Amino acid sequence: MLILGLETSSSICGIGIARDGELLAEMKINIPNAHSEKLFQGIDVLLKAVPIKAKDLSGVAVSSGPGSFTGLRIGLSTAKGISYALEIPLFLVPTLDVFAGSGEGFEKTVCSIIPSIRGDVFYSFYREESGKMKRVSDFKLGKIEEMEVNGFDELLFTGIIDDSIRSRIGKKFGNSKVYFVDSRKLAVGYFVARMGYEKMLEGYSDNLEDSEPLYLRDFDIKKKNL
Repeated sequence: MLILGLETSSSICGIGIARDGELLAEMKINIPNAHSEKLFQGIDVLLKAVPIKAKDLSGVAVSSGPGSFTGLRIGLSTAKGISYALEIPLFLVPTLDVFAGSGEGFEKTVCSIIPSIRGDVFYSFYREESGKMKRVSDFKLGKIEEMEVNGFDELLFTGIIDDSIRSRIGKKFGNSKVYFVDSRKLAVGYFVARMGYEKMLEGYSDNLEDSEPLYLRDFDIKKKNL
């Protein structure tokens, strides 16, 4: 089974194709504010590079958030369009779960992070069980400085982590052993595709009509002073 995976929740646009859960091809586009322009181009390039035809796809998976409002809308609308046109199932995968996939093989706790606004971050904690990352907390939104760590002595941070976030994590968890996954090496498109494949094996897909992004916070509307 061939699953196309799309990740558009951040500035890095990820596209991946998995065959029976194994990586077949992957592409990243790191051009800010270009998802709407580059996503379909990237999909076309990747399909031709494999090569396979769109009609050969068994399903399409997309990261559902949290993350950029605009990016999530672009990714979901694209995935829905592909699902509808090809009559293949749609799979939504939480973005924090996607990033946590890069923590496979780490024996301690993994924290997946996505920046929000006003210094907040979306985050969740994970542990590997039976070769798969299992979420051990709810999805959360808040300050790094206010994270509840429950005595974790070693932590691996993954996700979209810039120098500012890395510095804040270092100050917060100064008494713990802290490790980071390089954001540039995240196999985001592949992990989305693989998780979509796993949902397919479980016999579960998402409804095309009422599937919505996972925002976790309300949209901010800025008013201009006239």
